[in-house]
Amino acid sequence: MLTRTLLCVLLIVTSPFSAWACTGENACVEENTWQVGVAMGLGARTNPLVDGDTIPLVLLPDIAWYGENSYFDNGELGYQWQLSPTMSTELFIAANTERAFFSFWHPANLVLPFDAMQDSTTSAIVAPTPDKDYDLNQPLRISIDQISKRKWSADIGARVSWHQVKGAWSFTLARDLLGVHHGYYATLRYQHLWKWDEWHVSANASLTYKSQQLIDYYYGIDAEDTFDSNLWYSANHSLQPSAGLLFIKFINKQWRWIGRIQLTALDGSMTDSPIVAKDYIASTFIGIGYQF
Repeated sequence: MLTRTLLCVLLIVTSPFSAWACTGENACVEENTWQVGVAMGLGARTNPLVDGDTIPLVLLPDIAWYGENSYFDNGELGYQWQLSPTMSTELFIAANTERAFFSFWHPANLVLPFDAMQDSTTSAIVAPTPDKDYDLNQPLRISIDQISKRKWSADIGARVSWHQVKGAWSFTLARDLLGVHHGYYATLRYQHLWKWDEWHVSANASLTYKSQQLIDYYYGIDAEDTFDSNLWYSANHSLQPSAGLLFIKFINKQWRWIGRIQLTALDGSMTDSPIVAKDYIASTFIGIGYQF
């Protein structure tokens, strides 16, 4: 369980840091060579699920290899074509990261606790407390520790990217490869790069559509999860906007300062689920990076 959780954490938090590879003084990965780096610092990614543990971001690897067309980049294995000087496309396989929030991992056993607000005596089913204002129609909540196990999955997909001098657009479409949920997702993303004093800054904004099958498998509740039919929930498709900033300041060829913040909003299809307690996912990190 711990190994699988660690793998999931690596997959969901390392990809944004692959921006090291092509920023300013840092040349892109040379063909047929490995790029290995690591970021060390303090950060966390919130978990929107009921009784879900905040994921600590302390040690983040950056591993990439690019051949003439094939590549491996932080958990994504793919094949790339350069269609024109400003346009490229990739076919890829990567782990689906939705399962990350269901990994029952207590980070306090490994690092300093980032979330000391969890109370182990909390009931598995949580109703609004009577001394607070609340909507009588608000659904009850159920702990992720009390529902059936959600399986890991992998995605197979395609991505088209349009490159500009100081930015890039990309569109990604991917579906379930292993037949776990039979769903798919699509993401439209824009990234803009600029330099502020000695800092290289990357701002990104994206909009992701996740199909009904994907959302319902992970966040729907049925008789396999609980006998209480009041908690049963059939999720619909979801639209999730996200925005973030990445800051990098080079100290020398190997070392650099890194700061990152990312915020994703969750719509009603997810927040209406009895296992979802928050309407956002926030990720922050500040630290130092080293590229071997």
